[in-house]
Amino acid sequence: MFQERRLYGLAKVRVTVDGGTNRWVDFVKEHIGPEEQLKAPDLVTGDFDSCTDESMSYVTRLNCRIIKTPDQNATDFTKSLMTLQSTGYANKISRVLVLCESSGRLDQIMANINTLFLAGKILPKTPVFLRSSNSLSWLLPAGNHLIAIPPRLVHEHIWCSLIPVGHRAVCSTSGLRWNLDNRVTEFGSLVSTSNTYAEEEVEIKTDGPLLWCMGTSPKDM
Repeated sequence: MFQERRLYGLAKVRVTVDGGTNRWVDFVKEHIGPEEQLKAPDLVTGDFDSCTDESMSYVTRLNCRIIKTPDQNATDFTKSLMTLQSTGYANKISRVLVLCESSGRLDQIMANINTLFLAGKILPKTPVFLRSSNSLSWLLPAGNHLIAIPPRLVHEHIWCSLIPVGHRAVCSTSGLRWNLDNRVTEFGSLVSTSNTYAEEEVEIKTDGPLLWCMGTSPKDM
């Protein structure tokens, strides 16, 4: 939890989303002593169907800005990005790091990936990263990309993946154990999962969006 706490403290804007507010409140109560300080969320958003009354009372006492987003045609994650934009907080940030866990639910995982696609329209030029307990994922738009890989991940042959979600993509790479050379990637054909690294820099050229996923641990953050 130390690295997540450090990242939270360094953030320019802090947002808790619906059930994530419960997790934040639980973390504060379990890990933050009375002599310590942890900055309150700048925004608390969601339709609040998962946020408990106890958590809502807690953030209300902290004078957090609470914005209910009842629209059921978008996920709370997507609506939180919209709220960042509409409140002007988006002007203060250069990237978004989302601390999230899926609890094994594939539908929630797919919904989070869909939000990565939507984020390009909601927060143009602001990359959004999904951080779970054992992975880091983000969307690579069409173009050329250079990713610096921590040495530990290379030496321990930690996994990585390039996934063409929703679109076919012609892709070339260098720096991977199994590189792609102008290969068509799409579901029903080639998908580069369970790959790993050959070098500490990975270059990717793609003509369409690709989901990049990499195994990590808290010490890599």
